[in-house]
Amino acid sequence: MGNSQSMDKVQHVVKTGINIYKQVKKEQEQQQHNDYNNNNNNYNNNNNNHSGGGSSYHPSADIDDDDEYAQLRAQAHEEAEKRNDCYARSQEAYKNGDGAEAKELSNQGHHHDNLMKQYNQRAADHIFSVKNQGRPSNEIDLHGLFVKEASAKVEEALQRCQANGEKDLVIIVGKGLHSPNQIAKLKPAIIELVKKYEVTCQPNIPNPGCLYIEFGKGTGDLSWLDRFTERMSNNDQCLIM
Repeated sequence: MGNSQSMDKVQHVVKTGINIYKQVKKEQEQQQHNDYNNNNNNYNNNNNNHSGGGSSYHPSADIDDDDEYAQLRAQAHEEAEKRNDCYARSQEAYKNGDGAEAKELSNQGHHHDNLMKQYNQRAADHIFSVKNQGRPSNEIDLHGLFVKEASAKVEEALQRCQANGEKDLVIIVGKGLHSPNQIAKLKPAIIELVKKYEVTCQPNIPNPGCLYIEFGKGTGDLSWLDRFTERMSNNDQCLIM
């Protein structure tokens, strides 16, 4: 009898706690919504001051119209093909027992690989400079960058914004329309990257193709508590804590 009364008290306390949690969470979500609207209005006003009004972020022109960028990427592609050819011939020479020839071709392959990386880096630095000229300090455009190149630029921007006390950062990643089969690779990679920072990351804000980063709010992951609350609300008594 005593045990039954004790369990009833425990259940009552748990249910009371769940109700409190739901109310607090509802208030937090409303506050976050209000904060976002305020931040977004400030963001749009700041952009209007920079650009003279219009859109909520500066549209990015197509990268294909930049001759220097296109030429550097083409040169990188040529070096990649030369590298692959050298490596293939090196393997063939090794199979034929010609170790000296295999080593020489391998060294040539490494040379072309280094040239490819240099051309790609120059292309990335050039297009990033062009696309971000005149943008606010809390906004970066990653159009024209490969995933690895974009990740490095995002790391730099996150660290700079945190050091400068910025409240937010808008990352323009694009919609993935130029990706193979139109499957975006950059957006999920950047979302995964920012997880190691104490920031919130919301996709498609302020516009599709953007990521909206807020500093100082943590990641706010309470999904385990949501699952617990849902199960208890459904009178599921069997819980593993």
